[in-house]
Amino acid sequence: MKESLVANKWYPCYKGPNKIYRNRYPTPQSILRQAVGSEDYSFVSETVTSEHIRAAVVMPSAVPFQHLLDPVPWSMTYITPEWRMLVVSVLDPLSWIELARASGAIAWYKSHSQTYTYNWEPPTCDPSGNKIRPPNAPGIDTTPSIKMSEVCNNNYKKKYNLAEVVADIKKNYLTTKEIGFRHDISSSTVQKIAKQAGIKLPRGPK
Repeated sequence: MKESLVANKWYPCYKGPNKIYRNRYPTPQSILRQAVGSEDYSFVSETVTSEHIRAAVVMPSAVPFQHLLDPVPWSMTYITPEWRMLVVSVLDPLSWIELARASGAIAWYKSHSQTYTYNWEPPTCDPSGNKIRPPNAPGIDTTPSIKMSEVCNNNYKKKYNLAEVVADIKKNYLTTKEIGFRHDISSSTVQKIAKQAGIKLPRGPK
């Protein structure tokens, strides 16, 4: 490649008002964080993280691109009506970018040198064959505890499994009322747990 690419910067450079550099496209890292939900509740991906992103390009929507994804260990495609962004974890990002440019890419992006190529590994399982969740997953780095809920009208406290309530909230197919009924707690308690866990509940009847 003839030009030296500055890390974490889209090329060709786009200068907005006052000749200040502006990003024409979102960063690949922000798209990945949005895809795995880390912007909603601080989830850490079990597999690919932003440190695996090595390069990205933007292709016009009508231009074929599959040959750019076949040989790479991991890839992600972000689609808009006008263009699609290809994000990859690849050993030689400069060669991959050069191939994409020759294939019609209209923008290209190289991550910093501390990133590393993604390598899939089979999940670790316990003696029963169940997958062991990673320690960085929220709410599961310790044994789930039983937590007391609010005082009820009949002056006794109900017990519920906090980890199970959080898991039901994350599944996002039950209403807060249904989750509360399932765990024998109120809808307001479900909403409070969601807020404490950093989970954004959808607007509407839930």
